[in-house]
Amino acid sequence: MQIARRSRPVAHQALRGMLSRRTITIFASQKEKQPQDAVKTLHLMRHGITEMNEYLALHRYDAEDFKDPMMYDTVLTIRGKAGAQAAAQAVKRLSPKPELLVVSPLSRALQTAQIAFLPHYDGPVLVEPLARERVWHASDIGSSREHLARTFPDARFQFEDLPDVWWHCVDPTNPREVGLEPEDAFKARVQALRLWLAERPERCIAVVAHWGLLYELTGGADFENCQIRTFTLDSERAAAGKPAIREQVPNLLASLFR
Repeated sequence: MQIARRSRPVAHQALRGMLSRRTITIFASQKEKQPQDAVKTLHLMRHGITEMNEYLALHRYDAEDFKDPMMYDTVLTIRGKAGAQAAAQAVKRLSPKPELLVVSPLSRALQTAQIAFLPHYDGPVLVEPLARERVWHASDIGSSREHLARTFPDARFQFEDLPDVWWHCVDPTNPREVGLEPEDAFKARVQALRLWLAERPERCIAVVAHWGLLYELTGGADFENCQIRTFTLDSERAAAGKPAIREQVPNLLASLFR
């Protein structure tokens, strides 16, 4: 089993300094050449359909009478698991192959990674709290590392380094209390994730995460459940606080001959 180097102190140092840095946004065109070793490939995936996704399809969250169903750390539905299984075929065809798999500690992301990636991927895996979803509802409140270890016994998922409370909570004495994660705190965390990815030694990284997280990370990409999209991250531009992430446009002609 391969063990990835966490480099966590760097990410936390970056998080503390985020508010003084410029936010990185997606840029549409590449006007200058970058050194090849400075550009990383990111394969980004959103988790499968969950109980909360199905609830939100029937109850608009912005409606005046909306009530949080309190589905803590929501999990995949039958449709969600089927979608992750179908996505496994796309994972097998990813090019370049990921050298590291980064997964949010929320159960829906772990389930999706377990189904879509682990059968075909034998590289290192990092369960990284920076990749968690913004807390909107109880479904975004996580589970303890002990519960996660029991639920996901695959040895490639390592939970020992998770803090006791790794999600945003409004009351440290009651980590199950639900409260909206402030926008500035969320943006700072996503900025820390960008820099952490840029500083990693791997050239190609896969990330399994969430709609809000991926939307902010990429500067506006709208992911469907189980959708996988490939982006490039210029590490030098990211370190300089410049626009650094852009989506790769698929080569449609090449895809016909896969």
